[in-house]
Amino acid sequence: MSPTVTAMLPTLQAGFDRPARRALLGVQCRDVADGRVVSDGLQLVLHDLWQPRPTRQARVLSANRSGVFALHDVPGIRSFLIPSEADSDAALALDDLGSPASPDLPRFRLTVHDTLNRYVDMALTPTLGQGLWGPLDGAISPVSPASLSAAWPHVPLYSAATRTPPIGMASLRTELRSATHPEQAIAWAHLRLMLNGIALAEGVSDAAGRVLMVFPLPRPREGLPQGSPATAAALLDWPVTLQAFWSPDRRADLAQGRVPDLDELLAQAPVPLLQHAAPPTPLGTLTLRAGQTLLVASPPSSFLFVAD
Repeated sequence: MSPTVTAMLPTLQAGFDRPARRALLGVQCRDVADGRVVSDGLQLVLHDLWQPRPTRQARVLSANRSGVFALHDVPGIRSFLIPSEADSDAALALDDLGSPASPDLPRFRLTVHDTLNRYVDMALTPTLGQGLWGPLDGAISPVSPASLSAAWPHVPLYSAATRTPPIGMASLRTELRSATHPEQAIAWAHLRLMLNGIALAEGVSDAAGRVLMVFPLPRPREGLPQGSPATAAALLDWPVTLQAFWSPDRRADLAQGRVPDLDELLAQAPVPLLQHAAPPTPLGTLTLRAGQTLLVASPPSSFLFVAD
């Protein structure tokens, strides 16, 4: 090699220069109860749905010190990208790998599993090559803490029924069953707890229909009207209502042992919750009390029935 060509080659300066490797996918998971970043105990796995099932390889994402799970390598996709060309290069690499049998079939599926049994299993359809990614175009949940309003895109983590609620947090527990077939669990329903028309908490039922919501207590209510003496106990209970969203399509997911995509789960239609299954009576206002878990059921049953 001639001296002229050698002089034109860039040389890395020790202590000043280092090669940068841009991740194809970055995912940060946050607890919907308090907005904190969670990485310990989580297992994130990317599946390539376009590959034949016998040869399909799963890629496990690893978390960095900031709690971001990163993916750098996927067969056939370059992970060393020039920043200014990163998005276009990633898109070209994906297109070069061919088309699926159905053009509507997404390429990748990301599963989130908590080995410590604190959160409900999650399934997502990520887009590679965009850096830090979150579902729903990075939209913030209506019950997310205010600190998340300016947060990076993230994956929400919903409490599992097996979780021990943190000290100082309020909680709600219920188990959803079909009103017409009480032996059938209502799996993968999305629930919201409302206070004065504002979402106070949200949760997701697991495959057995169990729901746990963990959330901060609301502010104490104002003093009792007409000058009545207000006691601490009287000011630390709140009238709340419970909303549910569910689709019969979730029965097929349950039969196949499939966790539905988060976008599908959050797009479900409202369904009535019943105080009594026979005759059908809508669930009324509930009372949330400080220091007590709110248990919701359709007496005399220990379950809460859904009008399906």
